[in-house]
Amino acid sequence: MGPVTTNPWLIALINMTIVFGVLIALGACMSVLQIIDPTKKKSNAPVAAAAPKAAPAAAPVAAAPVQDNNEIIAVIAAACAACGCSADQVASVRIAGSQSWIMNARAEAISVRKECF
Repeated sequence: MGPVTTNPWLIALINMTIVFGVLIALGACMSVLQIIDPTKKKSNAPVAAAAPKAAPAAAPVAAAPVQDNNEIIAVIAAACAACGCSADQVASVRIAGSQSWIMNARAEAISVRKECF
């Protein structure tokens, strides 16, 4: 017994209908799983109370030599607090000289060169 139809447009239409039907069914399954997700953490506390308002960060001083690092440390501490870290999680703060950027770029160039060959 031969094929029912030899019209390529009809075969393409049937195949595309099947493909998009399966995609719509998978999308519906994903939506249902997203709604009844058992791994989602449920919080009883309101979201607004859980996230304290962070103070706006101060603008950095441009091209002025800074002798007193207390302002810089305060800005870094405010950034850490805005990210949700506490003061106990910050081990130390030190100023990295401009040589650290150069050394990092050189090390990255060497490691990329090793990966290419």
